[in-house]
Amino acid sequence: MKVLLTLNIDAFRFSVMQALRETSIRIPDIDFYTFSNPLTEEDRRLGRRFWSYPNIHQTTIAQALSMRFDVVHQGHFTTRSLGGALLARVRSLGRCKHLVRANIEPFREDPCFWHYALSIRAADKLVAVSRAVADGVRRTFRRNVDAVIPNGVNVEFFSPEQARPVDLEKLGISRPFAVFTGSLERRKRPDVLLELSRLIPELNFVMLGTYVHASERDHYLRLIRECPNVRYLGLQPCELLRDLYAQAVALVFPSDLEGMPQAVLEAQAMGLPVLAQPASSLPECVEEDITGWLIPASPVAGWAERLRRVLAWSDAERNTYAARSRQATITRHSWDVVAPRYREVYLGCR
Repeated sequence: MKVLLTLNIDAFRFSVMQALRETSIRIPDIDFYTFSNPLTEEDRRLGRRFWSYPNIHQTTIAQALSMRFDVVHQGHFTTRSLGGALLARVRSLGRCKHLVRANIEPFREDPCFWHYALSIRAADKLVAVSRAVADGVRRTFRRNVDAVIPNGVNVEFFSPEQARPVDLEKLGISRPFAVFTGSLERRKRPDVLLELSRLIPELNFVMLGTYVHASERDHYLRLIRECPNVRYLGLQPCELLRDLYAQAVALVFPSDLEGMPQAVLEAQAMGLPVLAQPASSLPECVEEDITGWLIPASPVAGWAERLRRVLAWSDAERNTYAARSRQATITRHSWDVVAPRYREVYLGCR
């Protein structure tokens, strides 16, 4: 079986590459074809390793259009991904099935909403990464998904044993600190973290991620500069993210809307407590008292109270919690669990 993966990997993000690599390792009887133009040195290095596997083949859009595939798997919603999927179907003379992975609840403010809508309506098979996404697709497009398959996490990479020491002083970070991972946009609720920083001045906060709109970025950067215990590092290599998780006290993740957030799964695999809202898909990936806590965004005092409790943990309490969180994540989200479910979907496309 030949599967074309038209994922949005022009900037070859680590979590996407890891997902494809781990899937291919656990499904060695299927050949995967991808096209990408890695933009960062980390991505280029990881890309070379990725394409070294015997059943993963690097291609270009032009080359892909000269081939025939059994399945085209679309996982992101851009002109390039959707166009590549539709052209592959045409080139395969109707024998190619279009599998779409819906990775976030549909919302009209999303700049890719119309690509999302066209992809959902064109799909032969539809997978959602969470029940929340499946429900959103049904409400918005009157279509049921064929399977709900959660995101996977590379538990070998995101492991406390793999973490390396970080020169915190060089990064301008003081301990103790909590981490916020996400783009500087309204739905990610960076305002919650900034208010938290004022309520807990004895705790430092490290923000990692990029942005969607420059105007939103500039707005939040102005607010960040007013918070002396907040350090914004922007988009960083995933090795650094992992290593910071290993030293942090918690992940603060107050987002309003998520499909199945990779940052949460990776933090939980590292044994890091997660604070999140009881909203969207977050109750599906944050297990109360096991991998974190679900706290309403308002009042923020509830988040401050929970963080202070975590800060007061003894080393024994912290280690017990971390082991429990990591084991729960391995059980539910390791690629040994997730990849075989995709194999079933691919074979069901025949």
